[in-house]
Amino acid sequence: MSYELDLAFTNAQLQTIWITGTNVIVAKPSGGNSPNVAWQVFKPMTANSLNWEENYGVYASTAQVQNGAQLTQLSSTGIPAAMETLYTLAADGAISTPGSGGSANAFALLNQYQSSQGYMTVGLYQNATVNGTQILGNAVSAAPVLYQSTATMTPYTTVYIWLASQVVSNSVVTQVTSPMTEVVFGGGNNTASLAYDSATGMFIASSTNTSSKLVLTQHEALL
Repeated sequence: MSYELDLAFTNAQLQTIWITGTNVIVAKPSGGNSPNVAWQVFKPMTANSLNWEENYGVYASTAQVQNGAQLTQLSSTGIPAAMETLYTLAADGAISTPGSGGSANAFALLNQYQSSQGYMTVGLYQNATVNGTQILGNAVSAAPVLYQSTATMTPYTTVYIWLASQVVSNSVVTQVTSPMTEVVFGGGNNTASLAYDSATGMFIASSTNTSSKLVLTQHEALL
């Protein structure tokens, strides 16, 4: 399944965004909760387009799940990884081919790698195209997984959008003070065209796509 998110800004908005060093942040929820990883971060133009396929890979990293940490993928599966199967991060650091033992509608990975910190950070990653440029391998989730424990990761088509400075792609983001716009895809809704609203700091449905299902929420912080 293919999805497209279009974001529009006025020239005046772009000037303010440029002066303040602000970027657009796009993220996905993790484990049914608010997002904790900045999936895509980009400097906007007047008309912006984010496209992606609902295919995922599974990765493992030694990065700590703390604000600003870059998620370097030390081991990973290819894309698409297999759902409802069980991958294993083996003692030698490689991720095995999938076997039985997974969970319904989810990806799973058993951590059998003994790291010095006692756990590995595990999550999903996903490719995308931002304004015509292909971005490969950025993480969409991250969670610490103890030795001999299994991570179960459920993918979501929902995305969150907000504006922020000093945030980079493929990094942990646990502190968000900007208003966040939640865009719910699925159920035949595969595209959304939104415009930035300076009065609220959020995104609203543009005149070209007034049927987009939007849930407008504000978050003081993410943990």
